[in-house]
Amino acid sequence: MSSQPLGQPRPLWRVILLSVVTLMLYYGWYKWIIQEELRRYNGYGWSGTRSLAPFVLGVTVPQALRIFDPDVPGWFGWFSLLGIVWIYIVQFKLYKTVNELYRQAGMKEPLVLWWLFIPGLNLIVGLRQIHFLSQFWAKKQGITVNDALAENIPFLSVNA
Repeated sequence: MSSQPLGQPRPLWRVILLSVVTLMLYYGWYKWIIQEELRRYNGYGWSGTRSLAPFVLGVTVPQALRIFDPDVPGWFGWFSLLGIVWIYIVQFKLYKTVNELYRQAGMKEPLVLWWLFIPGLNLIVGLRQIHFLSQFWAKKQGITVNDALAENIPFLSVNA
């Protein structure tokens, strides 16, 4: 077992269920906490706040100004795209980090980074990230975390 602080395994089925039940609030917390865990474990990297604040502010502030301030032109809402671009940057860094963890552990990298930019495949690589990060933490802790959802859908869980 490593002396580095380890993250908490969070099975894909649970992340999805809690995200749906809480109208995606849990998913925001999940994104924040995994960034914090990875930063503590690696000793470097972006914090959860640095990863999420620009996205949240980038999306909400332009929309709020456009809606509540009559002097702000309607096209100003398009600035929300900056928040969307930011989350793609954060996701790309996260996927690289997960792959790096696997590579350093002598395992095959599980995530295909370019899938992030293909509609449909971006969802698949995101679900794979949740599964494989959970499995990484479980292996590091010497435990088994069953994830019936990912294990019954091979393209989510197979790292051949």
